Amino acid sequence: MMRKRDIIFAGMATGAFVGLLLMVITHIPLGSNSDGDKITIMYHWSGALLTLIGIPLMSAFSVKYASKKLNCCEPSMKQLIPVAYLTFLIPVFGASFGAPNSDLDTLATIVLLAAIGGAFWSLPYVLGALIRKTNPSENEDE
Repeated sequence: MMRKRDIIFAGMATGAFVGLLLMVITHIPLGSNSDGDKITIMYHWSGALLTLIGIPLMSAFSVKYASKKLNCCEPSMKQLIPVAYLTFLIPVFGASFGAPNSDLDTLATIVLLAAIGGAFWSLPYVLGALIRKTNPSENEDE
């Protein structure tokens, strides 16, 4: 059983990694089209679909692997994957579309928003852990 703060920190790390990966991967130049516009991975629908599916999964698996390697906690993928996708959809995707530029302060702002979003979307798991802790055990002797 994970401690409640470990659940929040795993959610924050997942969210921050989602924001960082989105900002870095979507700004990698892949060339230019005939009009001279920069082409990124989001230029074609297949690259965009791969990005939309891959970034949350990659961040969830990375946080799971890193936390296991550091022996700090053992987050569940049942927790990390929904937190990663919800963080990706609500705070990160909207903020990245509305971002004025791709400067370092914009990157830091989006990563901070993503970490806050990851902590927010981890709260239902913390509440679930609190409810399970307060319920009496059903295997007690009578």
